[in-house]
Amino acid sequence: MLFTRIPLLARPLLRPSPIASASPVVPLFSRLFASSSPAALARKPTKTKLKTHKGAAKRWISIANGAFKRSKAGKVHLNGGKDRERLNRLGGTVLASSRQKRLLRRLMPYA
Repeated sequence: MLFTRIPLLARPLLRPSPIASASPVVPLFSRLFASSSPAALARKPTKTKLKTHKGAAKRWISIANGAFKRSKAGKVHLNGGKDRERLNRLGGTVLASSRQKRLLRRLMPYA
């Protein structure tokens, strides 16, 4: 028999593959910065970022001298049974103690 059937996968390709004729893949950064070597563009390892404690950040505010300030609790509702003196006292602000300051500096490193 002169003509035998050849499976499709075993037949040679009659036309060139589009993948073979495509231009070689060039990394994007080498096209943009031709003067820089790829080693110079590699990202340098850095320290990990410190995370801010969101609960502390919502309650405390850092002021210019490095201290922390917060408002007092207990004046939002159920004020009917409290006398004026107590309500005025609860309306003020409080500065952090030295021990609290050390703790707050760790909880809010960028404040």
